[in-house]
Amino acid sequence: MALLTGPTLISAAKKAAKKAGAPNEIALFEKPLQSLSYEGLADAVADMGFDGIEATVRNKGHIEPARAADELPQMVAALKDRGLKIQVLASSITSLDQPHTETVLRTAKSLGIRRYRLNGIHYDLKRPILSQLNDYKTKWRELAAFNRELGITGVYQNHAGSKNVGGPIWDLHYLLEGIEPTDLGVAYDIRHAMVEGSSAWPVSFQLIRPHVQAVYVKDFIFQGGRAVNVPMGEGLCGKKFYDVLKQSKYTGPISLHVPHVRASKPADARKAVPAIAKDLAVLKEFLAH
Repeated sequence: MALLTGPTLISAAKKAAKKAGAPNEIALFEKPLQSLSYEGLADAVADMGFDGIEATVRNKGHIEPARAADELPQMVAALKDRGLKIQVLASSITSLDQPHTETVLRTAKSLGIRRYRLNGIHYDLKRPILSQLNDYKTKWRELAAFNRELGITGVYQNHAGSKNVGGPIWDLHYLLEGIEPTDLGVAYDIRHAMVEGSSAWPVSFQLIRPHVQAVYVKDFIFQGGRAVNVPMGEGLCGKKFYDVLKQSKYTGPISLHVPHVRASKPADARKAVPAIAKDLAVLKEFLAH
């Protein structure tokens, strides 16, 4: 499938977004397109009308952490040529003592990337929960201090699941107490918040809002007692969330996730572009009204 390219199309898409009154930059979580070259990725993302991407610089990502110093500048350059940037860097980082953590973050900062996503962490349900949170809090304070010194913001995504730290969201409030949101904050994921609290998510959003540094959007339905991913606008994450988001005066990036789209090869990635573009159009409609 041929992909349109060119600065005129990019400019027109951005003008349309501005006219719609959207105050937020919109990124694509690039997972379904990470088999493409950096140039191919940039072409596809620009033509769809995104402002940039949430880049996968992690184990099994578009860029492996060990290769970040060499390859991340190449990705940034390809995106810049199309008027795009990396709004969030999705990483494998959970603490400072991991291999490649400092290299990845210093490289990101040198390239003007302002936010990175931490990897998810999990509870051991055979151990007391509070003691585990206190252990994590110590590591997060160390990471937050490093982020402050470097001038970059870490974000942690709330993710539904029986063992996921951040599933209840109240635990994130506890972990982040006393930490400046610009050092370490939250990537608020409405899909996962609704799975864990389909009617109570406004409470969790209000609780964690001061820490929110990025917002993740996607859609789902319950089917046979399970959460099943669906295209934007076809599930339970309806317009109400976007009304609440606007009322909160959130102006940071919104990252569109498309887990209902799967592609592991370049040919499949190109075929996935129309479905992703359709999700983006629905998102912009939600944000515009």
